[in-house]
Amino acid sequence: MNLKILYEDNHIIVVVKPVNIPVQEDKTKDIDMITKIKEYLKEKYDKKRKCISWTFA
Repeated sequence: MNLKILYEDNHIIVVVKPVNIPVQEDKTKDIDMITKIKEYLKEKYDKKRKCISWTFA
């Protein structure tokens, strides 16, 4: 799954959440948005993010 990033700066990232992808990990262990965003940030900036929060519009 590739992230569709609408906006990104050093404080915020806005991505499109595909249908049927959970926001956070659940008992199914399917890929989730939080994990994908963390992976993206780690790869791009080579650092770990300790906190990610989300807002729905």
